[in-house]
Amino acid sequence: MALQQTPIELQQLQLQTKQAHWNVSGTLFYPLHELLQDHHDGVAKYADEVAERLLAIGASADGRANTIVRTSRVPEMPGGFIDDAQVIGWFATNCRVVSDGIGQGIKASEDRDPTTSNLLQEVQHAIDKYQWQMRAMMQPTPTDANNGTDLNGGRPVPPMARTALGAR
Repeated sequence: MALQQTPIELQQLQLQTKQAHWNVSGTLFYPLHELLQDHHDGVAKYADEVAERLLAIGASADGRANTIVRTSRVPEMPGGFIDDAQVIGWFATNCRVVSDGIGQGIKASEDRDPTTSNLLQEVQHAIDKYQWQMRAMMQPTPTDANNGTDLNGGRPVPPMARTALGAR
C-alpha cells in the first residue's frame, strides 16, 4: 500500500533534513540552515498526519529505524560537514523522489479513499514547494547560468546534480 510507504519516506527525509541542518557549510550556510529547519518541521508534521491517517483506516504505521533504513528510497545524507551546493542538489533530487512516490499514492487512493488522496495531495504540495525552494537557488535564468560555481569552490556543480534540479 502506497500510504504505508509515505510516512517512511517522510521520516527518512526528516532525518536527513536535520543532518543537513546541523552540518551545512559554505556561502549559503545561514539561509540553508534556517530553510532546512522549516522543512524539517513541515516534514515532521506531515509524517505524523499520514501515520495518523493509516491508523484511522485501520492499518498500523511502522516508523522503526530498521524499517526506514531497509525500505526508504531516499538515501542517507553524507556524514560530516556538507557543502551548500551538495545540500541543494541532494534535496532537489530527493524531494522529487518523495513527491513521485506520494503521487503514486494519490493515484492509487483517489477513487476508493478520497480523504487519503486529499491528504496526500496536501503533502505532495508541501514537498514540491520544498523541492522548488532548493532548486531555485541554482536554477539558471536568462542572465545567469547559475551552475553553482559560486557555491562550489569555483567549480560547477556536477551535471548529475544540476539535472535533478530541472523543473517538473
